[in-house]
Amino acid sequence: DVGLVGLPNAGKSTLLSVVSAARPKIADYPFTTLSPNLGVVELSDHRVMTIADIPGIIEGASEGKGLGHDFLRHIERTRVLVFLIDVSPYTEHGPLETLHILENELRLYQTSMLRKRRLVVANKIDLLGDRRRVSQLQAYCRKNDFTYMEISAVRGQNLDNLKRALFAFHDEQ
Repeated sequence: DVGLVGLPNAGKSTLLSVVSAARPKIADYPFTTLSPNLGVVELSDHRVMTIADIPGIIEGASEGKGLGHDFLRHIERTRVLVFLIDVSPYTEHGPLETLHILENELRLYQTSMLRKRRLVVANKIDLLGDRRRVSQLQAYCRKNDFTYMEISAVRGQNLDNLKRALFAFHDEQ
């Protein structure tokens, strides 16, 4: 139902592990996840959906770099995309640049993937510090009418709201 899309170490596996019973391998080095991990998320009213933790997408993935075609192929099967953006100050790219990299790789691989419903999620918000770091990302999402949320998967911040938003997207399909 839902695909988690992000650069390596964005927190996709951590997010999957805290919103479902899945127990993916989690480590602080790129490409810990080499194949999709699936988790079932349940709301209190017993509705369920499946979330796929897609291995990290890197620049050049659309050309096959870093097993990109294998990873991108899994995204084709999902109905909703969650662009998980690491907004901590310890990343190589800023949050908006990261989103553009991910969008570009999906566009180059298969334009139709960007027609899917999407949710842009700023992760590691507990490490953010300077709110200006996310202001461009928020403005971009507002301008393009993308739902934007902030979470900390590690600290469990705002996860109930994220699940409700995902189920709302799921129910619209």
